[in-house]
Amino acid sequence: MNKTTFSSLIKTGVMAMGFIAISSLSAQFQGDWKFTPKAGAMGVGPAKGDISWWSNSDAEVTGARACQFDDLFQFNADGTFKNIMGTQTYVEGWQGGTGCGSPVAPHDGSNTGKWSYDNAAQTLTIIGKGNFVGIPKVYTGGELSAPSGAKDTIVYQVTTMTANSVILDIPIAGGAYWRFELSKEMPAIDPTGNWNLAPKAGCMKVGPAKGDYSWWGLPAGDLTVRACQMDDRFVFNADGTFENIMQSETWREGWQGADGCGAPVAPHDGSTVGKWIADKNSGTIMIIGKGLFIGIPKVYNGGELSKPTDAKDTIIYPVTIKNDTMVVEIAIANGAYWYFELVRSAAPVSGVATLNNGVKVYPNPTSGTINIEMANSAAIKNVEIFNTIGMRVMQVSNAGNINVAALPVGTYFLNVTTANGVSTSKFIKQ
Repeated sequence: MNKTTFSSLIKTGVMAMGFIAISSLSAQFQGDWKFTPKAGAMGVGPAKGDISWWSNSDAEVTGARACQFDDLFQFNADGTFKNIMGTQTYVEGWQGGTGCGSPVAPHDGSNTGKWSYDNAAQTLTIIGKGNFVGIPKVYTGGELSAPSGAKDTIVYQVTTMTANSVILDIPIAGGAYWRFELSKEMPAIDPTGNWNLAPKAGCMKVGPAKGDYSWWGLPAGDLTVRACQMDDRFVFNADGTFENIMQSETWREGWQGADGCGAPVAPHDGSTVGKWIADKNSGTIMIIGKGLFIGIPKVYNGGELSKPTDAKDTIIYPVTIKNDTMVVEIAIANGAYWYFELVRSAAPVSGVATLNNGVKVYPNPTSGTINIEMANSAAIKNVEIFNTIGMRVMQVSNAGNINVAALPVGTYFLNVTTANGVSTSKFIKQ
């Protein structure tokens, strides 16, 4: 296919569909965007990048323009675009008012438009009368003086862009430019529950660059050899605490004394209960507590441990969670990365549990109180209740009966700790 033919196809696609996404980089736009909540998120000036004529202040973000800073610019994967402003947005004089008020047609979000990103030209095109990014009065080459002057197409220059932020510039007249800075609304990161390394080849691997894990990956044949590691648990409790639970054995490496299954080595032995903090905007989970980790203990931000005493107090893991799968990709040194894939389990999340080891729970099902009896008459020290995704929902001490009336209807695991260890049973809350 020659260049002329290809260009003709592009033009045909634009005429027939009204838009075309030229590069896969357009995927970065997909999602909901808002003004970045800071001074200068919108501004205008005599030249590109110069917003000296006017820009919003910090106070306006949560004050006079709060109704504008919660507006959404929605870029859908199917190429459609929508302005979502709710019941109020910032209305200007050319729209009949000044300040927060009802959106004014056609800039009221009632018209679903289309969007395209041209990677070669580094431009974003919004198609559809009344659709806009930033503020409604600005179009390519000027500013509106009345709502009826709304344009069918507006082209913005994409000055800088990352996975969750973008700066758009648009020329108006006489060399002047408007600038808009937006941030993507990232999905919440919720790791609460009980996680294990995914039981498959390549669930952990390392390589010279992110996405290139050619140095080493766990072979399928080692899943059995490393059974002591595959049953290790990474526990994100709903109260923000984090635990490594490795039971009596885990996989040890040379820097811990020897390669192979053996007793966990302090401080990576699960004796510390730390904390976890998820940041949806950076796509990370911070683990706080010396010796606590996700994946394997030797990996930290920027390197690998050479001895247990070098354990870090804090590690930040970039993560992606989809349904019950968590992918962790963490940079170590010289551009190299480790990769870990974990799966969320419905098993109880705390202690060394033995299913129903002499535990009698009644009535079962129950709508109020449950009674616990131990066949060996061992004294109950502690009772923990977990839901089916591994979240601890209740904990009591020295109790043989527990009021569970406040729990939602569903199935729960019960961990009972005695001098003989931890036993587990199930009950149903009606």
